[in-house]
Amino acid sequence: MKILLVAPQSRDTILGAIGSYCGNALKNLGYDTEVFDFRRSPYLRSPIGSLLKRVIRKVHPSLRWKFSLTESLEKEKMNQNLSEFVKDYKPDMMFMLMGDTISSRILKEARQQGVVIANWFHDTVLAPTRKDFVLNISPAYDYFFIIDSEDVLDYVKIGARCVRSIPLACAPEVHKRLDLTEEEQKKYWSEVCFVGTLKFDRAEVLSHLTDFDLGIWGNWIKKNPLLARYYRGKHFFGNEAVKINNAADIVLDINQGNENQRFYVTPRVFEVPACGAFLLTEENPYLSSLYEIGTEIICYKDEKDLKELIKYYLEHPEERRKIARKGQERAYRDHTYEKRLQQIFSIIEKNG
Repeated sequence: MKILLVAPQSRDTILGAIGSYCGNALKNLGYDTEVFDFRRSPYLRSPIGSLLKRVIRKVHPSLRWKFSLTESLEKEKMNQNLSEFVKDYKPDMMFMLMGDTISSRILKEARQQGVVIANWFHDTVLAPTRKDFVLNISPAYDYFFIIDSEDVLDYVKIGARCVRSIPLACAPEVHKRLDLTEEEQKKYWSEVCFVGTLKFDRAEVLSHLTDFDLGIWGNWIKKNPLLARYYRGKHFFGNEAVKINNAADIVLDINQGNENQRFYVTPRVFEVPACGAFLLTEENPYLSSLYEIGTEIICYKDEKDLKELIKYYLEHPEERRKIARKGQERAYRDHTYEKRLQQIFSIIEKNG
């Protein structure tokens, strides 16, 4: 089977990292795979271009429309390039990750050429910035795979021929135990760490954990002065995040205040245990289908429970390490990108 993976490949965004993990997994599974990066742009999506946009928009708001026009032209050019790529490569399947800038016209053309069109949507379909897009674009797909549980379909209509729940995963070639140097251990160590976007609710939870040696790595939504001394730097992806996970005694996954969280779990739920690290994550009914709670992964109910669990597991390092080992074994056995893609292609073959 010839597969065209339509996904970003840069390691400095969540979607780009997932795209690179999927590309490696497809090749490891033996599929004839080509990649089309729909977010690659030599200008406005480059780091320098993005910085320039932010500066000019702040200093000269009147120029925003010119950037919008340029981005629209770049989007049109990218879609035309994708159309030509499909005609030249003649894939059996276009496998999309999100595809927020892909035109439904291009998808229709590919389907008319006999190409199976599938999307693995990497964010919750209930996110305010995603819901309308999913409603509008999903009918253009043969298969639409969501990271939410299928209970979410009671709240949003997805128009693809086949809709299934497939959560995210880990990449064992990246998410693994590392032998950190003394310098790396000193740089990245903390008793308790959090890596991710610092939304208000997350910052609120973290502000109650200042009794511990706290390490916070992420991008602020709004800076919290109580946490300034614990801030270690920007949000890291890939190898640097793996080093942070390896160095910390306890890694946190926080999604308090997010009503949609009951339908899905974050990539941390797979990536942190895969690193052989100890993860404390918020209770979620979805988790019990992925891990054995209390043995392979530990969940907290509220802030009081979280503090008590942190204190307990810091005082019981052997128990902590045993749970981390079991979590890694489960992640490697059941929650890799290769396993997920095998599930996806099995569903497609059965419904073809």
